[in-house]
Amino acid sequence: MTKKYKTYTKLMLAGALAFSFAAEATNYTLAKSTEVTAKMAQEDVAMQWQKKLLGSYSDISTLTATNIRAAYITLLENVRAQHSNWNDADWNQAKAVLDKLDYKKNTVEDKLDLTSKAKIKALQGEFRTLETAGDVKD
Repeated sequence: MTKKYKTYTKLMLAGALAFSFAAEATNYTLAKSTEVTAKMAQEDVAMQWQKKLLGSYSDISTLTATNIRAAYITLLENVRAQHSNWNDADWNQAKAVLDKLDYKKNTVEDKLDLTSKAKIKALQGEFRTLETAGDVKD
């Protein structure tokens, strides 16, 4: 084999590898972009459900021991009013809102009075009862 042919072969191989790398990088970037877009859409839907169910208490991070009971009451008022038209996906969204609210409650629980703790427990139970009734209906 001549030196010129070997050099040409090396250049072609290097070009093919570079093209392959660029194509793979583009594919990875596109896949990552699609993943990020999907995640942002999910977060947007979750925030819409928080606003829909919690109203003025939708910013869960700002809730305190003073107003978390009112947030649970608002949640259950809205669940009672809307749940008859919900499917499983809707219940999953509502459950996600309840889970976030429960997490926040756990961070302020030591500052809650006994009456608020009891009321919140009752409201959590009612949520689960409504959810189970929806499952039975399906």
